[in-house]
Amino acid sequence: MSDRLSRKSAIINLIGMPLAAAAAASVAGVADAATMKSGTTPPKSVMYVEKSTNGKFCKGCKFYFGSTTKAGGCTIVSGPIAPQGYCVAYAAKS
Repeated sequence: MSDRLSRKSAIINLIGMPLAAAAAASVAGVADAATMKSGTTPPKSVMYVEKSTNGKFCKGCKFYFGSTTKAGGCTIVSGPIAPQGYCVAYAAKS
């Protein structure tokens, strides 16, 4: 048996490693969202609405975590947060 890598093995490893790393990062991102805690600020105090009228949405905010189609959470505002919602604490994801 030879210790040399075949060209095919090298190509498979070069393609497979970044894909595996991306998959691991994706799983880690899901785990982070699952462990995030909702904030304690009452929704009324930040003028939270479940449906934005200004084109800025909670799902695009850096404080929002969870699904982009179902209610998620916010690290500032308490309670369930609609992905299509908005409040004055909105800060675009970078």
